[in-house]
Amino acid sequence: MRPLILTLSTALMLALAAGPSHAQSRDAVAALAVPDVDDTVLIYVDYVTGLDNLITTIPGPQFRNNITAFAKFNPLFKVPTVVLGEENDYYGTFLPEITDNVTHDIHRFNRTGVSGYTPEVAAWLAGTGRKTIVIGGISIDNCTLQTVLDLRRAGYSVYVISDVSGSNSALAEADALATMRSAGAVTGGWLTILTSLGKDFANAQYGQGMMGIIQAHWPASTTGVVNDTTPDGHGMQLPRN
Repeated sequence: MRPLILTLSTALMLALAAGPSHAQSRDAVAALAVPDVDDTVLIYVDYVTGLDNLITTIPGPQFRNNITAFAKFNPLFKVPTVVLGEENDYYGTFLPEITDNVTHDIHRFNRTGVSGYTPEVAAWLAGTGRKTIVIGGISIDNCTLQTVLDLRRAGYSVYVISDVSGSNSALAEADALATMRSAGAVTGGWLTILTSLGKDFANAQYGQGMMGIIQAHWPASTTGVVNDTTPDGHGMQLPRN
């Protein structure tokens, strides 16, 4: 009996030790992957006037600034884009930050559930042949979270923009981010995801556009005083040809 007990105890300890290691390895692989614009789809979740006032984990002006920066990913990268949400007496209308900037290759899908990964969205995504999703939305601990989890279950690489996806509970927001990371999604601010996609400011296709978004929205996305410490006092500049 004693050898059996020892064997079971050893097996249990090994399983407990292997669990976190495996999860950490999976998360590291996801975080080290480099997103490819040509493999990417953008998803904007429920950016409507009836919901944005519920966000309290990020100051309102900062939140709207960040949403605008994220919205400008669409005309810059010109990738297929899903805009989730509906306009009615309850939800209000889409935020002008979205309607004014998200203009390229837009696809809208009705839904009755929390997750935006409906059978119709699943079929459309499969038809694009793309496997990388960049997503943000309201709220991060409900519709955005459930959509991300369904996308991960379906095998997509998912990048969640955390500072355009607030909540009305700091605890729920932290739990949602932890859950998404544990499911293999990568989380980061809009600046991180922007430069991960655009990669190089000298890139003739995306460099100027990236710099324009950063110059317009990065200082405003921070809190406190922003000091320009560049030598000429004019902020970041594109490399000269």
